[in-house]
Formats: sequence, structure tokens, C-alpha cells
Amino acid sequence: MIVQALLIFCIAAFGYLNSFFASSNIGRPLVVSTLVGLALNDLRTGIIAGATLELVWLGAFPIGASNPPDYTSGAILGTAYVILTGADVASAVLLAVPVATLTALLSNFMMMFVVPIIGHRADRYADKGDCNGVDMMHYLAIVVQIIPQAGIVALAFYFGQPVIESVIASIPQWLNSGLNYATGIIPAIGFAMIARMIMNKQLACFLFLGFLLCAYLNMPIIGLAGIGSCIVAFLYFNEKRNNTVVMDGGVQDDNEF
Repeated sequence: MIVQALLIFCIAAFGYLNSFFASSNIGRPLVVSTLVGLALNDLRTGIIAGATLELVWLGAFPIGASNPPDYTSGAILGTAYVILTGADVASAVLLAVPVATLTALLSNFMMMFVVPIIGHRADRYADKGDCNGVDMMHYLAIVVQIIPQAGIVALAFYFGQPVIESVIASIPQWLNSGLNYATGIIPAIGFAMIARMIMNKQLACFLFLGFLLCAYLNMPIIGLAGIGSCIVAFLYFNEKRNNTVVMDGGVQDDNEF
């Protein structure tokens, strides 16, 4: 368990480095849950749990001062407990959502109280023209945020397994059935959040086209994704052709030098 807890700590620290790597989404459930499955020798369950939790938090992104639940910790612990206890993947949702909410409180505390102190220190170095001092405060702020959060995830994994096992064993059958239904409903909410942000009059027809193909022709998701890729490619190259540069009264081909 100690070795596994250390691996969980490293995975959590890696996930919390998302902002350090230019918001590369390495902290998303699909990534960290897969790494948890790899560390706990159950890659298949890790991928399935990651995909399930990714759909739950599909529309969860920090926008401005609004921070979503800490889906990184929720995904790691939810996947780990499902693998260790052999519970249904739907139980990961029950575990991950409250864990993510609680961990978000710690993250908000660090952002509101600890990081501003480091920021003021960086301002003093900036007034003195000390670039190395500013860089040092920047890296210190990253460490101060990552180490406590990753440590809490590792400790929760190490000490929480017996408690989680007893909680899962005490869950009644009707609640497990409800979780299975919720697992199918919650992803629709994530898709709705994404659709609400990107939907406009020009794109609405493609949404209904996908719905019609899926509902009346029973087309699988992979087929819909392939049709969507063809539509995107057609629109892209058609728009590129229409945007050819007109020079000297003639049309310049993109392939000309």
C-alpha cells in the first residue's frame, strides 16, 4: 500500500501540473484515471472509469474566477477505490463527486490566502528588478499548491480504503441501481453544457443531423464522428478556397510561389 500510495501521489502531482504545462489537460479524468489503472494493474477498469468520469465533468473548466470541483482528485480516488474494492464503475461517480468538492475547498483556500502572499513577495522582487526572485516565487507557488493537494490524495488513498469498503458494502441495492441510471444521465448534462457554449444558428443543423442519424438509422458514435470529420474537412477546404488572394486582377493559387 505504501508503494501504491506513492504512485498515487506522483499521479496526483502530475495531474496538478496541468497549468504548468500550458493547460494541456493532463489533469482530466481520462488521463489520470488511466494512469491509476496502470499503477494498480487494472488498466481496463482505469480507462472505463476515466471515460465515465470524463463525461461527468465534460463541461467543468475554470472560467475566470469560477473554479469547478477538483476533478483530478475525484477521478484518482474514485478510480482507485473501484479497482481495489471491485465495485461497479458507477460507484466511482458516488465517490468522486464529493471528494472533488472537498478538495476544491483546499484549492480555493490556497488560491485565496497562500498564493497572494507569495505574489506580494514576487512584487517586491520585481520592484528591485530581481528576475530570479520573481521566477523563484513563481515556482514556489506551484510547489505550495501541488504538494499539499497531492499529499491529501495519497493519504486519503492510503487510510481510506477500509472506510470506503465499508461504505460501499452498506450501499443498498436501490441506490446502486439509481447510480447506474445517474451514470447515464449525468453525461447528457456535460454534453448540454458544451453545446450551450458553442451552439449557434449555423451549427444547430449539424446537431439535429447527428440526432436524426443516431435515432432513426441507429448509427454508432464512431460513424457519427467520421461523418462529422468529413463535414469539417469539407467546410475547411471550401472556405480556404473561397479565401484565395486576389492580386493583379487575377486569382493567386495557394500552391504558387
